[in-house]
Amino acid sequence: MAAGAGRRVIRFYTARQRFDAYLVADRLNQAGIRAHVFNEHASSIVGDVPPDVAQPQVWLERERDREPATLLLAAIEAEAARGGQRRCAACGDTSPGNFDLCWNCGATLGGAPA
Repeated sequence: MAAGAGRRVIRFYTARQRFDAYLVADRLNQAGIRAHVFNEHASSIVGDVPPDVAQPQVWLERERDREPATLLLAAIEAEAARGGQRRCAACGDTSPGNFDLCWNCGATLGGAPA
């Protein structure tokens, strides 16, 4: 039997767009949670199959990663929902509230949106 054969992966997240799936999978992988994107090119068959089947999906390799992955996804969604502007303490320029780094100088933006 090949290495990894018989392993069960867990569907974790269904994205609207391919880039959303890759953003989530990349953040999970950066946190040490092994994740993969499937159906990245299947959006053209929506209508022939249900959307939740044809949309890009993020799958986890290990069941034990489901809870930390869920917490990380909640943090990702909270970051995306931040609005307003943030003023950079280093250069004084403003960046969108959902940025973590200043668009102008690259400094870390701290605190809440202005």
